[in-house]
Amino acid sequence: MEKFLSEERIDKATEEELLEMKLWIYKESQRLEQEQRIVDTKVAEIEDEMNKFRQKFQFERSQFEHDKQKFKDDQALFDQQIEILKDGFDKLNADRKKIEREWKKLEQERGFLREDEYSRAEFFFQGVNSLLALKKRYRDLMKIYHPDNMCGDHRVCDMINEEYNILLRQFDSYMKA
Repeated sequence: MEKFLSEERIDKATEEELLEMKLWIYKESQRLEQEQRIVDTKVAEIEDEMNKFRQKFQFERSQFEHDKQKFKDDQALFDQQIEILKDGFDKLNADRKKIEREWKKLEQERGFLREDEYSRAEFFFQGVNSLLALKKRYRDLMKIYHPDNMCGDHRVCDMINEEYNILLRQFDSYMKA
């Protein structure tokens, strides 16, 4: 339809050519309207997809915030449970120490240790629970309190020897039993 493009041709066109131009313009406008409807449909589809994407994004964001808050709540609960467990272990440890003291008192009452032996053994040989540890503690104490040393004391050295002999006998009797 290049022949319809110039204004000179429109002015000089015959009736038949004008009718042909009108027909072409009508077809072209119909084609353009069809393309416009296709474009409008595509735009509507894209807008629908964008709205769906926004809704999905908002849903996932709210789900993320919910999960984040749940994680914080779970973390706080976990921290509380850890504190409860720590307190429980501390109480158990204190109870264990109390039971150990009561057990020693019970042993003392049953006659395994004489009262004066129990109190002095706690002083110099506190925490000794094996024969090897007893001997090592004895050597260390003798190095400190031996009368030949500057800080040595004969009376303290006698007390250490007495306690050592008592505990040594107890370990021997325990080992034989």
